[in-house]
Amino acid sequence: MTASIAATAMVLAACGGSDSDGGGATDEGGDEVERAGTLIYGEGTAFPENLNPLIAAGNSVATAFLLIRVFPAPFRTLPDYTIGFDDDLMASEPTIEETDTGQVITYEISPDAVWSDGTPITADDFEFSWRLQRSSDPADGGCESLLSTTGYDQIESVEGADEGKTVTVTYSSPFPDWKSLFGLFPAHVLDEGDDAANCEATTAGWPTAEGIPDDISGGPWQITAANIDSGAQVIALTPNPEWYGEGPFLERLVHQTIGDESGTVVSALQSGEVGLVNPQPQLDLVTQIQDLAPNVESEITFGLSFEHFDMNTGNPHLAKQEVRQAFALALDRPAIVEATVGQFDDRAQVLNNRFYVNNQPEYEDTAPEQYNEQDTAGAIALLEQAGYTIGADGIATHPQDGRLELTMSTTQNNPLREQTIDLAAVQLAEGGFAIEKFLDPDIFAGADKPTSLEARGFDVALFAWVSSPYVSGNVSLYETGGGQNYAGVSNEEVDDLLGQLSTELDADIAAQLANEADTILWEEAATIPLYQKPAYTAWSSEFEGIQPNATNAGPLWNSEEIKLAA
Repeated sequence: MTASIAATAMVLAACGGSDSDGGGATDEGGDEVERAGTLIYGEGTAFPENLNPLIAAGNSVATAFLLIRVFPAPFRTLPDYTIGFDDDLMASEPTIEETDTGQVITYEISPDAVWSDGTPITADDFEFSWRLQRSSDPADGGCESLLSTTGYDQIESVEGADEGKTVTVTYSSPFPDWKSLFGLFPAHVLDEGDDAANCEATTAGWPTAEGIPDDISGGPWQITAANIDSGAQVIALTPNPEWYGEGPFLERLVHQTIGDESGTVVSALQSGEVGLVNPQPQLDLVTQIQDLAPNVESEITFGLSFEHFDMNTGNPHLAKQEVRQAFALALDRPAIVEATVGQFDDRAQVLNNRFYVNNQPEYEDTAPEQYNEQDTAGAIALLEQAGYTIGADGIATHPQDGRLELTMSTTQNNPLREQTIDLAAVQLAEGGFAIEKFLDPDIFAGADKPTSLEARGFDVALFAWVSSPYVSGNVSLYETGGGQNYAGVSNEEVDDLLGQLSTELDADIAAQLANEADTILWEEAATIPLYQKPAYTAWSSEFEGIQPNATNAGPLWNSEEIKLAA
């Protein structure tokens, strides 16, 4: 069924045209140029419920893409997976000095860098951003609702000089991924004065309808509460009036939730209702969009995200390692890949690593041989070993825990994931599992939603991790008690390896540690990777400057550079 995308009052123009005075922007040569046009980005995932990226309720692709050029950071992830420093925020590239026990990083903030209310961006913002994320232990002044404290928990001090424009960050132990830290939050707006009050504010987050506190921004784009229409699922970003860098060259950047249904996406692009989309690719979608050329350009890249199953070890069946291993044996992952993403790109292949994707140089196939093809006899043998008997209908039953019936949850409005579950359910039935599909509208919600990942109210969940080049970002996914360890896996060897990984400055040794941890995670079998996700970006040829980025930076990573085509 094809849905219509209604125009809203806040969208002043369709993708390209504009009748209003757009004001001025600065180009690369420092000259003033006229802003023109509105780009409407059609978001395929659910409308964000919260805009605070530090907590589960704000941990969504939609939120990440919205904020990528609202809150500044010293470094940016580029489309080729490399890291570059932000020469708008930074006066020079940050430097590192190794010490006997740790390291010292020095940042020189641009004298022109200010927040949208004119307040200078200074060391105070670095210090507050560290203090906000340094611990999840309330006894240590930390906040339990944080998704991750990785890296921040290794910092000893953050100090400022030169009126706050020079920042010195001292680490008590080495942290190789130091460039991943310090997405900045404004101290003068958000600091409540003490750790408990800051934690309370962080936990509450920023409900989307209310916007960001004080409409604050330190990047080229600003989100004001007046430009948020939750009912229409539209958020309009406007140029930050105090932006200190080049651009933006557009008058508006509109974030419109349209869903992932192929007909809707194609129709919206064809009619000009949206100018940029980043949908989950489906065979019919890719074909239909290619047919829109030359008015629409598109590109498929294999990026740093991967599709996987998480098994909740709090479930009485899945608490048993033999059951989780039987689940993995009963799956025919090559057949799932061939029937889904393999239909529109023959580069698609099974992923056998959780830390690295297939086209990264650090990637190693760490999967035991038995998981490379379906083995229903082996799955049933493991279930019987765990005390299960196989019924006349082929489904296993445990004397205490009952019939092996599991709900497999995933996101709504994603045909590819629905197809994946349908295929997996048939395969798993052959291995003794009864699977029920659940399209959960709350899968990425906070712990107040009982079926969410955060509440661990699921049996098996199918979703993707959208990653970055920083391997330490995986720590909170697999360490005991990690903020994003939704499977609840706990393994002392893995914890030890992840601890070493977080302090290892030699990239080759760090990769070795990650691959060793992944080998052990195959034994745990609480998370089963499926495939490296293809990222599909399509955009109207009315625009130039769009550069697909298949990392967690997303398609709007350089949106201040996008302009109407000449």
